[in-house]
Amino acid sequence: MSQTDTGVFSLEDLDNSEQTIHNVIAALDYIKSIAEAEGETEVAELIGATFTICLNTYSLAKRMQLREQIEHDMGLKAHIPGRRN
Repeated sequence: MSQTDTGVFSLEDLDNSEQTIHNVIAALDYIKSIAEAEGETEVAELIGATFTICLNTYSLAKRMQLREQIEHDMGLKAHIPGRRN
């Protein structure tokens, strides 16, 4: 998904996401450090909460992606000719 794309996030977007995730983490850390330097503790806490939400969402999406891959692989193994289940 490009930066200008307004489509829905999909699991396929995770395939090229490692650099994007690094960039998001760096941006959140930078904004949080500025908020803390300015004495905006509430803003810093909100940024920390946003990071937690993003991390949890990413982890869930990766687990779903892995689960789909495992189910796909198991389905392929179940259809191997000559194999007993």
